[in-house]
Order: sequence, then structure tokens, then C-alpha cells
Amino acid sequence: MLTEILLPKSAHLCLEEVVTEPNMIVLHVSSGQTEALCPGCTHRSKRVHSHYTRTVADLPWAEWPVYLKVLVQRFFCDNPACRYKTFAERFAEVVARYARRTLRLATRQQQTAYALGGEAGAKLVPHLTITTSGDTLLRLIRKMPAVAVQSPRVLGVDDWAWAKGHRYGTILVDLECHRPIDLLADRSADSLAAWLQAHPGVEIVCRDRAREYIDGVTQGAPQAQQVADRWHLLQNLREALERLLDQHSACLYAAANEPATPILDPEPPPRPQANDTPPPPSSPVLTQAQQKRQATTRDRRLARYQAVLELEQQGLSRRAIARQLGLGSRTVQRYLDAGTFPEMAQRRKGRSILDRYLPYLQQRWHEGEHNASQLFREIKPQGYSGGPGMVSLWAAGRRGERKRSRATKTDPKPPKPIVQRPWSAGYAVWLLLKDPELLPAEKKAALERMLQTSPEVQRAYNFAQAFGRIVRGRLSRALDPWLQAVTQSGLAPLKTFAAGLERDKTAVAAALSLPWSQGQTEGQVNRLKLIKRQMYGRAKFDLLRLRVLAT
Repeated sequence: MLTEILLPKSAHLCLEEVVTEPNMIVLHVSSGQTEALCPGCTHRSKRVHSHYTRTVADLPWAEWPVYLKVLVQRFFCDNPACRYKTFAERFAEVVARYARRTLRLATRQQQTAYALGGEAGAKLVPHLTITTSGDTLLRLIRKMPAVAVQSPRVLGVDDWAWAKGHRYGTILVDLECHRPIDLLADRSADSLAAWLQAHPGVEIVCRDRAREYIDGVTQGAPQAQQVADRWHLLQNLREALERLLDQHSACLYAAANEPATPILDPEPPPRPQANDTPPPPSSPVLTQAQQKRQATTRDRRLARYQAVLELEQQGLSRRAIARQLGLGSRTVQRYLDAGTFPEMAQRRKGRSILDRYLPYLQQRWHEGEHNASQLFREIKPQGYSGGPGMVSLWAAGRRGERKRSRATKTDPKPPKPIVQRPWSAGYAVWLLLKDPELLPAEKKAALERMLQTSPEVQRAYNFAQAFGRIVRGRLSRALDPWLQAVTQSGLAPLKTFAAGLERDKTAVAAALSLPWSQGQTEGQVNRLKLIKRQMYGRAKFDLLRLRVLAT
């Protein structure tokens, strides 16, 4: 009974003695075998040549490290044709050949290495009374047999970043078994096609709308049904709407400020030439240093914008322009779609619980009340939920602006209207995409101002809401009428989006009729990124692949 509890499971080990030494426990173990197989010729031998002691580390007991001192028998090989004259008996179910740790201890260390990696694992195992190094943990992982990759029926394909914006790999996920099955070192169509050809049997491939994956699946598994990811369909729509809003700056002003008079879009300007220099926009009062930095940044962006237009007039493609100028392809696309030089949106000031009380505070300030504590007591009954410190900070700022000048109650100055900075297109586009019933009151008001400002934005909003209902409700029959209406709408960014859907129509239609999506795959990418960052600068692709597939 004691042997079964203390020793690894084996029919050939006998516990002889338990010795407690300083800082360790030693189990003296002997073999119960009377014969053994020769590893060279597999003949059985009963003639014992000699004995020797083999020391092997085992799992700890509580906080005591344990070592096995195994008395190993060496046998004669009586086969004259065998290259071995003598051989040592082996305990394959307990310890590997030449190993200094039992299989169950090696398994525990491998599990630690898979979960944490080398250095982090080496920092943990001493607390488990296991002694090893980070290099040993990684070596144990790499000694594991290769993970067998089986062909899935439903495959999820997505990219992951080696270095964001520069180099990407590919992750392949079995969507039915909910686990990753392989990693590819790049994002090329050829690599994906080669993998699919080597693993036949894939019936459905769920992917985003990247051209590399479309071509790779078409080449490697032409029989497979391709399914576009629904989230990426809405993401592509968001990008198209963002390009549209970049062309309607009045909408962005209207969203942030309720105008006294309606703001109408001007006539669309002619397409700018490379040598056209737009006038700098008006800006709030800045210090000389801030104005200089702002002007330098604007000049640099303007030079890039003009260079993009020049290269486009020379006939270069957008990708070629991006490579030549070192810009992102989305930046080049935004410059070419903008129509005019896209001014940098001002950073939006963060919202504060004091904002709704600012008109009252400004009025009281101009009436002569400069005591922050009194102002706090006045707005507290109005519903202000913050503390007096925020009011004190606001009052201190007002004193700095006016240099402690006091306004008399007999001659109050009218408060200046609060003018919010315009929203960026990336921020405002969410108002066009979200269900209006889920918007808070202030966002609904901002949306109404945007739609009243531009008829084109109103039409784009109607198309966006309709497409959202099609995707979320899986209304595949409504897709064709929607595509036809957008194509005839005259809204260039949405027409480009619709043309892309038309080219990938089979996969888009499958997304509206089949249950598969990239949600699972995106979750695996998120887990991969966590593992990759743990090993940043200390590991290679082979180790990343092993850890992702094994955990």
C-alpha cells in the first residue's frame, strides 16, 4: 500500500527504505524484475552482470523534494549477433532513457512551461518545491511529440500581428471543436492554399474579407463554402461612413454644437490639385509655442497630402503610394477620398459632471460671485453630484484667465457661449451605426443635428441602418435590393463598399444564412496575443505555435 502511494505507478519497483536527509527525502528503490529485454535485439536475458544506482528526481511531498535512488540491474545479452554485450534494465513507464526526472515530474514541468513559458515558469516552480531553469522548461516543451493536425469540417481563419501594421501571421481554428489547430508564419494566399491542400476535407471556411484569404481558400479548397464574418461587414460599413463624414465637416460641427441657424453643406469643391494649398483653419487661442508646433505639424501633413496627390496623378496605385511614402494604406485612401486636405480633428475635451452647470456658474461668476464654496452650495440643490474640489478647480482657472479681475453686479458681462470642438469622423460615425433606440438623449440630439445639416448624410444614415438590420436579422433576401439602391445612390464611399460586397456576394450571403462567425477565432487571437507578449524578445515562432496549440 505504501509503495502504491509513494512511488510512480510501476509493476517492477519495490520500495526498500525511506531516508530523511537534510532538505530532502530519499526513497531507496530496487527492481522486482528477474529478466529484461535487450534494447538491441529484443531477446530476453536472465543473467545479471552487475548493479548500479540511478538517482532520479520525483514529485515533491508537501514542501520536501523527493529523489529516487533506483538500484538498476545490468544483464548479459546472450545473442551473439547483437551489438550489445550487456544492457541495463529500463523502466519506460517511470522514467525516460538517460532522464534525471520521472515522467510525472516532467509532465508537471511541461504543463507549467505551456501555461507560463520559460522564465515565468522558472520563477513559479520553486514555490512548488521543484528545482529547474527556464531553459530546461523550454527544452521539455520542444521535446514533446509534434501536435497532430486533423482536417476540420468548419475552419476559422484570421490574422495575428507579429508587428502591427508590418508583419502578420495566420491562425487556423476548428470552429466545431473550439480549439486552434495550426499557426502559419505569414498571411499569404499561397501559405493558406498549401495548408488546405495538405489537409483536405474542409467544407466551410469562415474568414474576414481580406483578399489574401479569399484567394487562398479559392486556390486551396475550391469546394469549400466561404463565409464572410458579420462583424467585419459592419466594420467595413463603418469605414465607408467615416470616409463620407470626412467630406462633410459641417456635420461634425453640428454634432458638437447646436447651431443658432441651420448649417448647410457648401457646394462640393472641385478635386484639388497637388499644388493647391488650403488655408489653415481657425483655431482657439494658443500660446506662441503651441501655434508654432501646430503649424509645423500641419505643414508636414500637408506635404504628405500633396505628395500622395502627385503620385496618384502619375498613375501609381494606392499600395504603391503607401510603400513609397512609408504611409499606411488607410491613410493614403483617406487622403484620396477626402476631396480636400483633411484637417486634423481637435482632441475632444473629456466630459465632466460639471458641464451641465457651466452656464449657471458662468452667469454667477459675471454677477460677481467668485467664492467656490458658495458656488458649490448653489449648484448642489440643482443635482450636482460631485465634490467642491471640482468647482474650486474651475474657479481657479477663471481667476487665472481674468487675472483676478472682478465683475460688478451693476455691469455684468454676458457669459460667452460654450462652443464645443467638432467631433472627429471616427467618433461621430457610431451615431450612424447604432440603433437610435439605444442612444441617450444628448446623442439623439446630436444625431438629429447631423442629419439636418446634410441630405447626403441623411441618406447614408438610412442605408447604414437598413444594412445593420439586414446583418443582425440575417435578412438575406433584402441584400440584393439594398445593393441595388446603394449603387444608384451617388454616395461614392457607400458605392465602393457595395461593389466590394458584390464581388464577395456568395460569402456575404452565406454569412446571412449560416450560424458561423469569427467570434471564436477572434477570441483565440486574443489568447495568442497574451502568450506572445509573455515571450516577447525571448522566443521564436516554433515555441509560440507549441504553446498556442497545447493550451
